[in-house]
Amino acid sequence: MSGGTGSVRAGAHEPAREGGSEVAESGGAPADFDVFFTTHRPALLARAVMLCGSRQDAEDAVQDAFLAALENWDRISGYEQPNAWVNLVMRRKLWRVLRLRLKAKRAALDVSLPRQALPDETAQARRVLTAMAALPPRQRMVLVMYSLYAMTHQEIADDLNISPSTARGNLRKGRDNLRRMLGLDPDTNPLGEVPLVGTGGPAPGDRLAAALSATDSWLCSAFEEDEQAQRQARADLTGRRGEGTGRA
Repeated sequence: MSGGTGSVRAGAHEPAREGGSEVAESGGAPADFDVFFTTHRPALLARAVMLCGSRQDAEDAVQDAFLAALENWDRISGYEQPNAWVNLVMRRKLWRVLRLRLKAKRAALDVSLPRQALPDETAQARRVLTAMAALPPRQRMVLVMYSLYAMTHQEIADDLNISPSTARGNLRKGRDNLRRMLGLDPDTNPLGEVPLVGTGGPAPGDRLAAALSATDSWLCSAFEEDEQAQRQARADLTGRRGEGTGRA
């Protein structure tokens, strides 16, 4: 089963630039945007679902992030890690949505099973997703950013416009709550003892982080196999970009 994006460190600033990009002769989107979109959308959508728990909200945020990249592709394509920029846009959009829906009823997650997934992998992924759906939005966001993006407490605080102590407290509570719901043993090293400076992401052997990473990979595989949704999403981007151009 294919994996997700891995650890992507993206702070509040855009990644550094490398060079320019070639624009398609048709005058439309650059030719390499299609490759970028097809390559990174499944993993980005998986990560968005991990962050918010709703496929609809995740798809909306991912589409908005890719649309922003498409509209600025002559600049974005020159970055060292364009996918980190799109991840940052996606996270910020989801955070705004979650803050507006703190009391909203959670929508059911509609994801097809990956063809190559083993029954145990699917069972664990569903357990993790169900448990994460019960977490408060801020705990969930902080937990995913720390465990899957390997972001430091300061980077998380900058991303969500909260204090480092608030980020650290929500991370501790989120880990405790999720670990209890999944029946995992308590951490051998309390989170408060982890150095904060220069430290990002969980330590090797972290069972909770491993469960989150496996679920992220399970979701990514499911979205990679959904080729029809991938094509429709790309077509929708073209339509939305055209509407924006027409208004201008």
